[in-house]
Amino acid sequence: MFYNSKELWAERNKLVENQRALMDEDKVDEARIIEGQIKQIDLTLGHVLEEEEKLRSSASVQKTPRASFAEQILGARDEFRGLEVGFRAAGDPTVTTVTAPTETELTIPGKRPALLNNFAATLGSAEATGDIEFKQRSTQYGEPATWGGVTNGTSATKSKVVYTWKTAKALKETIAGYVPVSKDTLKDYAELATIIENDLILDVNEKENGKFLTGNNSTGIVGILNTTGILVYTTASAALYYEAIRLMRNKVMKEARRVPTHVCLNPDIKAAIDLYKTETGLYQFLGDNVLWGMTVVEDFDCDGILVYDATCARKRPVHSMNVEVGYVDDQFIKNELSILAEKTTALQVTYPDAFCYAEKTDLDKAPTATTTPTTPSQGESGKQQ
Repeated sequence: MFYNSKELWAERNKLVENQRALMDEDKVDEARIIEGQIKQIDLTLGHVLEEEEKLRSSASVQKTPRASFAEQILGARDEFRGLEVGFRAAGDPTVTTVTAPTETELTIPGKRPALLNNFAATLGSAEATGDIEFKQRSTQYGEPATWGGVTNGTSATKSKVVYTWKTAKALKETIAGYVPVSKDTLKDYAELATIIENDLILDVNEKENGKFLTGNNSTGIVGILNTTGILVYTTASAALYYEAIRLMRNKVMKEARRVPTHVCLNPDIKAAIDLYKTETGLYQFLGDNVLWGMTVVEDFDCDGILVYDATCARKRPVHSMNVEVGYVDDQFIKNELSILAEKTTALQVTYPDAFCYAEKTDLDKAPTATTTPTTPSQGESGKQQ
């Protein structure tokens, strides 16, 4: 293959001279073969001359000196950037690519059920028709004693015991929430309505649990921690929560004459208890979900520790969970609708002193906890509200 017109002209002239010599020798057939070769060169020469003319008229064309074999592999000496694997076509660095296909996932994830059990789940339940007025155990005066009998014809007075009850109220409260959604979206995602419904139910129940613990609504739910009459444990225990729980259990048994069934605590406190170590570095608790004979309930709505008898309070649902679909304002003409979930409930606390609560800030007072809890000698320092 010839790369320029100069080489083609030289080859053509050589063929012409050979053709003349053959004609002089009367070798006509061989001369005609060479004549065909000359015509082929003429055609090629014409194309090469056109391309050279274009190159000369183009200002962007620059002559590139032919690189040595080493330079072809490594690049120019002053531009060496390391070896490249494979090869690259000269003057054509462009690589043809096609975007890789992607898959569109049309499944919509819903909320997962609560990771942990919660305080509300430990309480019993009884339906109600509205606000509840009930009797709550109050003060006891006196206690039974041995009768002194009859002395000299006079009968001794027997011990007088007075029980008192006070009237208490469990006021109902409605917990609700709704989600506005496009009808077109519901059509595009067949499972979306069910997902929204389930998520709303989870959210309403979580809110209810928080109300039962910390609610303070004068016209609705008053949570356990704001109920008058619960026991409060305030003894600083240097973050030895395990000891504090045992003393709180004892406090309930002494003052309420009740045996606590559960201990509700923040997951951070439970983690600290699980990480208690002996002097030899061994963990004392190996995933047991029972502390001092009480079922452990980890609840994010509880900031401290609550020791209690779960039979001494109960949920009073007035209207159970209800899910409805309807229109809000002008949603009908906007091709929208709303999904609503709600429930109406109350909390009835029959024996407030069967609940003993300790704030984490009180328990954490004092130096950092030692590795091995010791049996404390401090007495009961909690106060009854």
